[in-house]
Amino acid sequence: MKLLGLGAQVLRLKTGTQSRSAKTCPPEIREPLPCCRKKRFWTFKRVLCFSTLTFGAGVYTGIYVSQNYEVPRVDDPQKLIQRFNEKLKELVDQTKNKSAGEKLVDDIKKEAKKILDD
Repeated sequence: MKLLGLGAQVLRLKTGTQSRSAKTCPPEIREPLPCCRKKRFWTFKRVLCFSTLTFGAGVYTGIYVSQNYEVPRVDDPQKLIQRFNEKLKELVDQTKNKSAGEKLVDDIKKEAKKILDD
């Protein structure tokens, strides 16, 4: 019965109306609604379950892609670093070889492209 009374109090508070008996009788002293402690959504079990599902989906996707598509092998990290350094050196050499006028024209083109993109 307490639960029904609590439900009626909640409805009265939401609608802002009072019952007929409350209009004729002196106003009742309302008890504050009991507070429930909020539970955290991301508990340890949920995080573990979510992480496991995500990892499993990634593994499955990787296996599927490697079986059904021609995916080239990735180079060793040392080869990747060498290739990156070579590209970086080429870019630095290209900027050093330009004259002052060419650099100015390139800067103007870059600024114009930025303005047009915005």
